[in-house]
Amino acid sequence: MQNILFIGGAGFIGSNIIRRLLEVSEEYNVFVVEPILANLSRLEGLRVKIINSELSDPDVMRLLLDTYKIDIVVHLVSTIIPGSDFENYKREYQTVIFPTIEIMQICAEKKIRFVYFSSGGTVYGNRSDMRKFVESDPMLPISYYGWSKQMMENSILYVHRTAGLEFLILRPSNPYGHGQNINGKQGLIAVSIGKILSGESVQVWGDGANIRDYIYIDDLADIVCRLLVKNVKNLTLNLGSGIGTSINEIISELKIIVNEEVKVDYLPSRSVDVENMILDITKLQGIIKFESTPLHKGIEAFYAHIRSELNLNV
Repeated sequence: MQNILFIGGAGFIGSNIIRRLLEVSEEYNVFVVEPILANLSRLEGLRVKIINSELSDPDVMRLLLDTYKIDIVVHLVSTIIPGSDFENYKREYQTVIFPTIEIMQICAEKKIRFVYFSSGGTVYGNRSDMRKFVESDPMLPISYYGWSKQMMENSILYVHRTAGLEFLILRPSNPYGHGQNINGKQGLIAVSIGKILSGESVQVWGDGANIRDYIYIDDLADIVCRLLVKNVKNLTLNLGSGIGTSINEIISELKIIVNEEVKVDYLPSRSVDVENMILDITKLQGIIKFESTPLHKGIEAFYAHIRSELNLNV
């Protein structure tokens, strides 16, 4: 048995990965670190041990790693989003980035594999043409969120070079699906569905021509679990569908699925939003073979799941 610790595992991505991991393998004892007031509802019914602790205390984290004999740490924590400002970034540095660097050092010392969720959508920066981003492209983020991810990636590589940290850096594109907050500020598909169900207008920054790479959460969770089981390490991998879709195309898909008109408010574009972001997943597919869920089917399943949760199917 391996002991795997998810830092931030109660969130949208973490909870889906944990659920899938427990489905495909009985070889893991799963531990989740979350603050005392964290929402743990996504983990209900799952075979996990919840540890209430703050990431900002490395001494406590060292004790946890020792006490539970952790073999793998999966880091999913971020307190900021692409639209966050400098004050948000400073808080992220103090409460997440710097403490995590200390945890990396502990993991290197104890030979614990460190898996980090970066951001394929923001670390590369802007691109006006339709070329796909490959892992070897330079990181040129244009938002504080992207900058924070770049800092974490660089720190991981530094600790790997100097202290032998075993790592896996994953750069997911734009995940969507069940478990995602439809009333939040991040995730175009989820937020749009929330607006539609509440009778509000979908807000679009710019003209809707911006292109993104979207991946259904079940695909993402399955890919990550297969990478964990295969013990893939010391690599940086894009994790997406490899297909670009514009915001306007997403809205068109939603109109078909909800079978009604969707109100849209086009707002001035933001400097933190990249024009085109499509991930090259050749490197990932050289390690594991998979087929992405078609966007229409993924959105359809997500929408049906939300309606069922809200008892709107009667």
